[in-house]
Amino acid sequence: SLILATPYLSYLLISHHGESVAASSSIINEGAAVSSLISADAIADVTTASVAENLSTIAANIDQVSTPAFALSLFLVMGFTDFLDGYIARTFPSTATVLGTYLDPFADKVFISVTSLTLCYTGTLPGLLVGLWVARDVGVVGSVYWLVRQETVRKRNNEKQGTNKKNNNFAVMDPQNTPFKVQASFMSKVNTTLQIGLIALGIAGEVPPISIPPELMTSLIWITAGTTIGSSLGYLDGSAMLKSENK
Repeated sequence: SLILATPYLSYLLISHHGESVAASSSIINEGAAVSSLISADAIADVTTASVAENLSTIAANIDQVSTPAFALSLFLVMGFTDFLDGYIARTFPSTATVLGTYLDPFADKVFISVTSLTLCYTGTLPGLLVGLWVARDVGVVGSVYWLVRQETVRKRNNEKQGTNKKNNNFAVMDPQNTPFKVQASFMSKVNTTLQIGLIALGIAGEVPPISIPPELMTSLIWITAGTTIGSSLGYLDGSAMLKSENK
């Protein structure tokens, strides 16, 4: 559900950004037109036109408030469902699976990467930070796949010793045979929390009644950049990979 809802969240943010840019341009153009009409002594016509324009502006303002507010609400719901999924897995170990240890962080990475790229497009998050996030996630996914593949190949070779069977067709991420499971480190959990918090603040800043201090955003950007780099080490050196119950 997290992955399915992410594109819709990005659509809301991008469409809101486009409407904001169009509205700003329209206000500037209409202001110039009104000034021109006033200079031509067409005050009566301007008054009539202003009433219609004010009504349309009110409707546009309502939409400008409701769209980012709905996007923020959707983001918070998505974050809560992700937390709830992890809580259930920790509270009831019988519901946890080896495959789930891969799918859950993968969904988080898709969610954070797509949303952060969207906020980079709208100018809310700096491109260097988002680039660091995406590069980190690509590196993590690549290193985890390589480590699991190496161990899976070694395991299959050991199983074939003493037999004449040769079957090179096997699934690297087969939940029945994958020898490793992912165990997120404390630093990785802190990093994910900071990323989600920073994205939430970025979306909240688009809601007119909410004002996010620039100093807070700048501080979180620098802190998150540090935790992003630090949390990468556990995946790159394999320390975040634990032996699974598969024999």
